[in-house]
Amino acid sequence: MTQNAKPGRPRGARVHRLILDTAIELVFEAGFRAVSIESIAAKTGVAKTTIYRRWPNKAAVVMDGFMDRVGSGTLFPPAEKAMDRVRLQMRAMAKAFRGKDGGLVKALLGEAQFDPELATEFQKRWTLPRRKLGTDVIRDAVRGGELRSDVDPETVIDLLYAPMYYRLQIGIEALSEAYIDGIFDLAMKGLKGG
Repeated sequence: MTQNAKPGRPRGARVHRLILDTAIELVFEAGFRAVSIESIAAKTGVAKTTIYRRWPNKAAVVMDGFMDRVGSGTLFPPAEKAMDRVRLQMRAMAKAFRGKDGGLVKALLGEAQFDPELATEFQKRWTLPRRKLGTDVIRDAVRGGELRSDVDPETVIDLLYAPMYYRLQIGIEALSEAYIDGIFDLAMKGLKGG
């Protein structure tokens, strides 16, 4: 225990952090299906009622932990051109997916096929917000003349990101920066404005 730490149960922000970290740790150890509010409570020493006051179910806890761990590092960074933002974001996502967090994404996507609460949380917290951010950046690229005026931003997102998720799920080869740049460059040949 550190010099400033008080004995007894952790409070507030420390409890929140402990619960999130433990939920993700349990997913890594035993898989999403084995995680429960009870197992999180047992491992943290936090009462189930405390957890349920903050989250309605284990899917919400795990998704908060996932978003806290992976979320902000995979947003669209600033860049001079809109499509440069997309390339940089794709590289950041691929880098995150190459590590332990890729295994977490893969596990959550797999389990979402069987757990409707997780499927809803994953879509609501990860997929749809990132898709909205991406389509906004693509629209900026169209307005700026970087992409053809007739491209559909939703289709561009599918074209660029589906190969990443496919390679992650299938696991045939790494999501290298060269692979990401190859996808991006190939797509840009057909999408560029002029």
